[in-house]
Amino acid sequence: MNGPAVGAGATGKRLSWLYGFLFFELGVNLPFFPLWLQAQSLGADAIGIILAAPLLTRIVANPAVAALADRNGRISAVLSVCAVLVAAGTALLGFVSGFWPILLVVIAIALAQGPLIALADAMTLSRIAGEPQSELTYGRIRLWGSIGFAIANLVAGWSLEWFAAPSILVLLLLSAVLTAGAAMRCGTVVQGSVKPALPGGGLSRPSLLLVGTIAGAALVQASHAAFYGFGTLHWRDSGISGAAMGGLWAVGVVSEIALFAFLGYRIRGPASASALLVLAAAVTMLRWAGMAQDPGIVALLLLQLTQGVTFGATHLASIFLLARLAPGGMQARAQAWLAAGWAGVMAGLTTLSGRLYESWGEQIYLVMCVVAAVGLMLLFGVMIGLRRAPVRGPASLA
Repeated sequence: MNGPAVGAGATGKRLSWLYGFLFFELGVNLPFFPLWLQAQSLGADAIGIILAAPLLTRIVANPAVAALADRNGRISAVLSVCAVLVAAGTALLGFVSGFWPILLVVIAIALAQGPLIALADAMTLSRIAGEPQSELTYGRIRLWGSIGFAIANLVAGWSLEWFAAPSILVLLLLSAVLTAGAAMRCGTVVQGSVKPALPGGGLSRPSLLLVGTIAGAALVQASHAAFYGFGTLHWRDSGISGAAMGGLWAVGVVSEIALFAFLGYRIRGPASASALLVLAAAVTMLRWAGMAQDPGIVALLLLQLTQGVTFGATHLASIFLLARLAPGGMQARAQAWLAAGWAGVMAGLTTLSGRLYESWGEQIYLVMCVVAAVGLMLLFGVMIGLRRAPVRGPASLA
């Protein structure tokens, strides 16, 4: 991974490595950590609780850590400390067994892991502020996260075939250590370029548009809960091999890579970002409606290709819209509020999915469809509000 040729030069390459390692860990965790939990003799109910617990933890951890980073302006230092703590917690996970010990260690890891993406986004947005086509620059840095995620899907799938569930924890620890190293390397370049009190979009305090964006985007992202928590388990129960499951996840991420590489050309201010969010929410509804039909492998492949829209477009459009709407000095907190919002809703939906999965099976995706529909309504309101009272974005995103 050499990193994209972005205007930030060496910093852009180091940020690319950071996103690559950070999302490699997620690419192992999201699809395959439930299988590791199942190998620890835990049932669907217990798995649902353990998967939901770190999401609930992030509701508190994300805003608190982001507020600390905003106040002292040392976002990269806070990011590095959190990444090191995640690596230490992941190592500890290999020495515990049983529901309660695993749950407590997972919660401890989440306290540090939850803020990582929001901090990385805030640091990156600040670093590329003022560059021409900063949306495209961010997308071409962030796509390396999607590449890391896709590689992790394939590596973990193959590892599962050859070495069974214990190999998942080895990959999680390796990626956590590499993420910590990449975060510290970014700090040597970025530190000092991230200033406290970053100028926002000209708003003096949080607005209803900001709240609506956070709530709507959080609901759309959180509607992925059933897929992230139980999609792989359902595929395995349907007879799909580990390598094929890794391939299906990787196909979804390939669509994200394409989106992050080119969508920046299409975002032209808050109005277009809000329209993209509405489109993404509508596609998300259709995706979960299709998944509820228990489709075959070909249909699954097509549905996975929408991941670039349901996750990628929602993520890219929401962080740039928040950068326009957030008051000055609250850039990291705005990103953290979004992350905490979807984490909280996803925690509830993951727990609910664990309760319903054994009796409902693939029909749990219908619940996710309803959640995405509520998000669509909120985001449609934001889009209308922006057209009636446009927000003039700053010259730079940060």
